[in-house]
Amino acid sequence: MHRQHRDDPDGRVRQAWATIHTRGVTGTGLGAGVIVADGFLLTCAHVINAALGRDKMAPTAPTAAEMLRIAASFPCLGSEQHPVELAGWLAPKPCNGQWWDGDLALLRADLRDPALSPVPVRETPGRRLSTWYAHGAPRSLVDVYVQATMGPWYILDPGYAPLEIEPGHSGAPLWDRERGCVTGLVVSTEPDRPRSYAIRASRMVKLLHDAGVLPAAAAAPADARTRARRREMADALDALPDGKLERCAGRVGSALGLSWTPDTGAELVDAALSHPRGVPALLSALTAFEAVALRVREAAAKLGPVRLLTQDEYDDLEDLLGPDPYQEVRAAARRAVPHLSFAHAGQAGIGALVEDLEDRASEPGVVPPLIQVVEEVAASRRDGGDLLREWSQGVATRLGVSPDAMAQCRWSAKSRAAALTAQPVLRVWLWPQPDADAFHYDIRLYDHDAHEEPARTWTDGDALRDRDELCAALSDAVDDLDQYEESTGVEFLLEEGFFHLPVDRLPTRAGSLGTRPIGLDRAVVLRGQNVPRSGARKARWERGRSTVAEPYVVHELRAADGTLSKRSEIACVIACCPPDQRDGTLALCRHLGVPVVLWHRAAHGPDAAEQLRAVVHDDWPHSLREQVRQRRAEALHDSLHMGAHLALLWEDPGWSPPRRRLANPTRREGGAA
Repeated sequence: MHRQHRDDPDGRVRQAWATIHTRGVTGTGLGAGVIVADGFLLTCAHVINAALGRDKMAPTAPTAAEMLRIAASFPCLGSEQHPVELAGWLAPKPCNGQWWDGDLALLRADLRDPALSPVPVRETPGRRLSTWYAHGAPRSLVDVYVQATMGPWYILDPGYAPLEIEPGHSGAPLWDRERGCVTGLVVSTEPDRPRSYAIRASRMVKLLHDAGVLPAAAAAPADARTRARRREMADALDALPDGKLERCAGRVGSALGLSWTPDTGAELVDAALSHPRGVPALLSALTAFEAVALRVREAAAKLGPVRLLTQDEYDDLEDLLGPDPYQEVRAAARRAVPHLSFAHAGQAGIGALVEDLEDRASEPGVVPPLIQVVEEVAASRRDGGDLLREWSQGVATRLGVSPDAMAQCRWSAKSRAAALTAQPVLRVWLWPQPDADAFHYDIRLYDHDAHEEPARTWTDGDALRDRDELCAALSDAVDDLDQYEESTGVEFLLEEGFFHLPVDRLPTRAGSLGTRPIGLDRAVVLRGQNVPRSGARKARWERGRSTVAEPYVVHELRAADGTLSKRSEIACVIACCPPDQRDGTLALCRHLGVPVVLWHRAAHGPDAAEQLRAVVHDDWPHSLREQVRQRRAEALHDSLHMGAHLALLWEDPGWSPPRRRLANPTRREGGAA
């Protein structure tokens, strides 16, 4: 039958077209239907309700007597009306103004005329489909585009034909010309928007199964190349051990919502290829059989792009992204993979965008572009990012993506997100003289837009400056910083050996109040001027700054060396070791990449550890800098207060000091000021 219509891609559906009438009423009909099995056709339940004069949303199935008032005609036979009986009913159930549970009526009719022929019903990867008005006239053809899926529904956008879907299209089949099958049934259209809905093929097939009706067989592939690829996939499945094919088929059937379980490798391949996300479901079921999965993947790829996501993964992603995420995801795609050009220039559905990203091939072990984009979205969100990261990690694990590649992808996404949301910061490079209260300094104010070029700079002019001159420059810089609504505070970049300096106590002008310590009203932290083992620091920051990461208290340098060398997740250290071990402890932490170290400049031991531990809350990655500032504020007039001597090393890897021998403010030998 398929070969008879090779020159007419719509010939087969014309032989299966039905129009629904109130019996005895002539005209174009109230809706359409389609023959899906020998003696059976499907239409919308609300079309039957309308033909009976009932409320369209009436949930109760019509009685046999009521069905005597319903008739069907078949355009390929003429206008003669034929009686029908109700064989299955899936009532439209309103929920917030939408029909969520279905809207189908299965009708039994005398279809013995050889001019009538059922068409197969199955979901396909095709997104540009065709449908017709109730009477199926060729001139009523409407091109539609499947924008996205929503539960049992397709969301349809008008295609390129001048005609639009109207109420009389209800029950009309969505026809995939290329694959010769019905992939959905038009259900409704929104009166004020160019958007319509269709019930998916999987729901149609389930109703047939529940009614004990055997659907029409799918047409055989039209070309030898497709048949050969299917055979390759089926041959690969034959290599599965005894009993494993049955288990694999069960998993695939469950994932695709099939009402039956494939018995052979060939049936399993047909089921996978007839669903737009069937191949990912099949590959997911073959994770324990890498060699078989590889052969299946290679054969499927020869038929066209293979989707990355299973249907469950795709549905989960839609839920996690939430409503109207198109612009957010598209912007994330431009940041994560800027070399990509998208096929659709205007506003399209999120489904089309996700599939566009899925089509972009990547090497085995490398993070696919789609996962890169999801990580980008996760990094830019204040809420819900962790759930998206869990989703992408699960998909990446199934696809065999390298953990190192995944970690780098996640780090890059978070770095870009930090740059986009960066707050102003004042960075002070300070070179104190060992034996005098004199300094070289370079002060740079970085604004919202870029942390590469400072908005303003204050320097020492290559001459040693005393404490008062340094504080005067700091006061000017702080005045500029305070013009911003929010900021991350002040970072003092010091060489190792000078981290003990109480720079947070440096006085700055406060108008009529005189002077105030710089750390009283702003978060002040220390950083190093060089960046030892930046990779280790980034890894610890990534792994250890979660709310469950406990700080590690150092009482003795030797013990700390062993523990920190073994535990790479430690990102926060409380240094309570003796003063003669403090520089060594800080050097060890920086060498091993520990990004955060808190200590008391004048005390150590168990009592100091207990006080410092109270400063580090469970959410320390977000609260520690402010907690330290509050303790410093409490110590404004009390030099014996713990807050007067707090020091915090905060080596956030979102920004690294410029490297030596570049245009940077380092004063070490070989550098350039």
